[in-house]
Amino acid sequence: MNDKIRTIELAAWSLDSYEFRPSDFDHEKAASSQKLMTQQPPYETSDALCADESTLLSDLLDLERSRADLQAEMLGLDWSLGVVDLRRLLAFQRRLSFRPNFVLQSAAHPQDWPALVKIAFAPPHPLVYDLVQDTSSYSLHLCSTNPNLHVRVTGDPAAPVTVHAGSPFFEVARYRNRWFLRDGYHRAYTLLQAGICKVPSVIVYARSLAELGADQPRFFPESVLFSPHPPRVTDFLDDALIVEYSRPRTRTNIRLTIEESLTEYPPGDPS
Repeated sequence: MNDKIRTIELAAWSLDSYEFRPSDFDHEKAASSQKLMTQQPPYETSDALCADESTLLSDLLDLERSRADLQAEMLGLDWSLGVVDLRRLLAFQRRLSFRPNFVLQSAAHPQDWPALVKIAFAPPHPLVYDLVQDTSSYSLHLCSTNPNLHVRVTGDPAAPVTVHAGSPFFEVARYRNRWFLRDGYHRAYTLLQAGICKVPSVIVYARSLAELGADQPRFFPESVLFSPHPPRVTDFLDDALIVEYSRPRTRTNIRLTIEESLTEYPPGDPS
């Protein structure tokens, strides 16, 4: 079994301390890409929303809008549905990693809207993970090869936490008057390779970096995203701005621990 993962990393911006980047990656190319990036024209904000195509697909998008899993995914956010131009989106993700068997069935042509809607509004990801219960420490261990596996707080008293496999939706976000790809980087890369630039999407009108989804240490910092030369989604396809290498396979490990204790009941508390 192939135990290496092909990885493409945007190198024109300062590299982070990624523990799985091999030491023998192309340092010279990374340095030259940074110089090339600073020589490009400064970024100019442009609207990524394609109004005519969004109107054309309004009936198809209305069918997706009613999905219960989409409503749950967007809970608490200001959002809509529409068609966006991938060429106008910024990227806060540094890397794309591809499993050896990664395949995305692309649309037949750029105007194959039913096929593009199916790609952008995919079915929910299956929950696949190993579960080990440690009775001695009252803990549960979840292990998965899915890097997007995580635990969410639901607010449901009967099931306060659930395991989630990541959003199946293609998502963009507008934040501080700039447009970003929020979720669906592998799909965007594959579609752009096929010459498809306009894609149906969930559009989030973010009010914070957290709502944008770019508040994790492994992403580009806000200072880079709002610099004169921010990284773009199309930069992943520019060989002059990336480095490519193989990294080991990884797995996501989540540990849930149950702790019980007694505390004094607060005087006067009616609950």
